[in-house]
Amino acid sequence: MGSECFYFFLSPFFFLFEELIVLFLIGQVNSGPGTTPYLKQIVIGRCYNYITLVNPSSRYNCEEIWHEFEEAVVQRTPCSVGVKDYQRMFQAATQTPPCDKMLFWSKTQGLMHTYSAITGSFWTLEDTLVGFMFNDLNWCGQQERDRGFDFQSCPEWSSCVTHPVYSLWKRASQNFAAAACGNITVLLNGSIENAFSRER
Repeated sequence: MGSECFYFFLSPFFFLFEELIVLFLIGQVNSGPGTTPYLKQIVIGRCYNYITLVNPSSRYNCEEIWHEFEEAVVQRTPCSVGVKDYQRMFQAATQTPPCDKMLFWSKTQGLMHTYSAITGSFWTLEDTLVGFMFNDLNWCGQQERDRGFDFQSCPEWSSCVTHPVYSLWKRASQNFAAAACGNITVLLNGSIENAFSRER
């Protein structure tokens, strides 16, 4: 009887302690490099480069695209930017890739770019406006909302499922795949170990 009373007396404290441990573990977010310096200038500059040199027939408002991107990122904490948060930005950058030219790739980035450049007949995700604008860049907002971008450190991609960079590329990939039409080409690495995950 005494032991049972002791158990019920401790149980609220036990569960409280357990919750504190979970919160502590969730709070352990691995940090990586901060937002790419001069991010705004780079992104808007690439946009103007795209609509004037890469794809002159396209008509986009580069300032509007940047505004919607910034609104999606800086109004949320670094690990709370989901795919849906970029919806307005992608609406401002709507694009229809050409049929029969789309090239999908995985773990073959170097070969893919070489192959695409030599043949000149394929369209990759990086050839889209959004892919061209944000390729190889990093970004995240401050822990406190509406404080702008964090140029000191950002969470690593593996730290959270709603990472701002991961979410943008996930949405871009979804749009690219949804727009696929005609014949498509897939370029994969046949010699890589653990080529796919059995858990997904």
